[in-house]
Amino acid sequence: MPVKTQGSQLYALFPSKTTPGQFEVLEIECINNFNGGGNPADQITIECLNETTRRYLKGMRTPGQATFTIDADPKNDSHIRLHEASESDDESFDDMKFALGWSDGTDIAPTLAPAGGVSAVSVTAGGTGYTSAPTVTLSGGGGTGATATATVSGGSVTGVTITASGTGYTSAPNVAFTGGGGGTGAAAAAEVSADDDFALPSTRTWFLFDGYVADFPFDFQANTTVKTAVSVQRSGPGAWVRKV
Repeated sequence: MPVKTQGSQLYALFPSKTTPGQFEVLEIECINNFNGGGNPADQITIECLNETTRRYLKGMRTPGQATFTIDADPKNDSHIRLHEASESDDESFDDMKFALGWSDGTDIAPTLAPAGGVSAVSVTAGGTGYTSAPTVTLSGGGGTGATATATVSGGSVTGVTITASGTGYTSAPNVAFTGGGGGTGAAAAAEVSADDDFALPSTRTWFLFDGYVADFPFDFQANTTVKTAVSVQRSGPGAWVRKV
């Protein structure tokens, strides 16, 4: 079923102002529209003199720009931080992480998964017979403190939401399900972040991309609000993460 655009929300990882070297999740509030940009592959021409039609191989990709507009609000911290990122030459803004949450999970926000924390838990088998949400246990991996909760629908585990990312994980911890009213067979796999990253709830669809804020121009017109058309120069591919 198609997903409505209303209810979409854009989040970014900004360098923390209070704790240098760490990041924090902020929602870019009240975006008017969003275009994620493309990632087209270049053409490498291969041809011989005896051929009359050009042939191509897929070359390196050239990421485009993600763009969105906002009504610039000087009282809105996320707008101020975004403008700072566009004007700053600080390398911490060079490769920011962005996450667009789709409207199939409005107000379900991502959290911060610090380096060495659990960033995602994906269900690999839903199991059967669950009448309530089982307890999720994450063990091993060299770290501590990661916790998560399960979602059940139709007798199967359909998703796992991280409630605490934990710290110190050098490999993915094991995921176990217990309880749940006698259900069995559920299984899941955890992922550990190498750098500070988003911990994404599995109960919403996400579009992820990295890049730097290339421009934040103010546009003053008669009888309207102050607008700005923000552009983010993407670096590398985007990722489409489906809701479970």
